Amino acid sequence: MPHVRQAPQLHTGIILRASASEWRIGERLPAHTCEQWQLVFVLDGMVEETTDGRPLRLRAGRVLFHQPSESYTMQAVGDVPPEVLRVEFEAAGNILDAFRGCMTRAAPPESAALRQLAAAVREGWQVEADGVRLPEPAPRPEPPLGCVRLQQLYLEQALWLMARRLLRGGRRPSPRVRAEQNQNALVEAARLYMAEHIETTVPLGELCRAAGCGRAALQAAFQARTGHTPREYNARLRAEHAGALLAQGYTPGEVARMLGYSSPAYFSQRFRALTGRTPTAYRRDPTPLHLCNK
Repeated sequence: MPHVRQAPQLHTGIILRASASEWRIGERLPAHTCEQWQLVFVLDGMVEETTDGRPLRLRAGRVLFHQPSESYTMQAVGDVPPEVLRVEFEAAGNILDAFRGCMTRAAPPESAALRQLAAAVREGWQVEADGVRLPEPAPRPEPPLGCVRLQQLYLEQALWLMARRLLRGGRRPSPRVRAEQNQNALVEAARLYMAEHIETTVPLGELCRAAGCGRAALQAAFQARTGHTPREYNARLRAEHAGALLAQGYTPGEVARMLGYSSPAYFSQRFRALTGRTPTAYRRDPTPLHLCNK
C-alpha cells in the first residue's frame, strides 16, 4: 500500500502568558516549567537561556522553542540590556515537530511577524507594577480592541513562516531570489513601522530595530526595492498621508500639527517640494498621490 503523506497541520489555542520587555544586565528569570509550547525571540541584546540544565547563548534575531514539561531559566548577559519576547501558547499539529529542540535565526519575514507580535503583547500584557517586575506576566484589564486576536494571528503567522522554511523541500530559490525576498521583507517591515508612526519622521536606527537589521542592509534594501533612501521614503509616505487629510477637508495648519511638523510654513515647504503644489492649492483640487511609487 503506498505511503500517504500527512498534510501539514497547525492549530493554535489560547496564549497562556506572554511578555515583551527589556531586562537589566545580570537580571535573572526564575526557573519555570512549560505547561505548553513556548517561543522565545530575542529582539535586542543577548541572553543565556538554560533548558533542562543546558545553557545556550541567544543573540538578537534568534528564536528558541521550549516543549511542554521542559524547565527553563534565563539571565540577561552581554553589554546591552536585552529585549526578549516570550510567549507560551496552546498548540497541536504535526507542524510542531519542526520546532522540537529548535534554535534558529529568524528570517526577515518571520522577524517582522514576531516584532508585530511583540507590539501586540506589550499592549495586552503587563510585566511590572509600580516599577517592580511581576512574578508572572499579567493580562491588562482593558486591552485595546482586537489586541488578543492580533496576538494569535501574528503568532500563527510567525509559526507557519518558520515551519515553511524549516521543512522546505526541493530546490531552494537562487541566491538572487533569496536576496530580493529578504530585501522586500525588510522594506515591508520598515514601511509598516513608518505607517504606524506616521506623525513623525522615524529615525533610521529605530527603523533598523523594527526591521531587525543593520543600517547598511536597510539602506541597500530601500535603494534596491524603492529607489529611495528610508528617509526619502518616509517623507513621501508622510506627504501622501498629508494629501489624504487635506482631501478630507483639514486645513494645512491642522495637518501640520497632526503630523508633527515644526510649523505650517515648514510643512508647506516640504509638501510643495514633493508634490509641486502648496497644501492650500491641493486642498482646493485634490488628486491621488503616488509618491512612494516614483
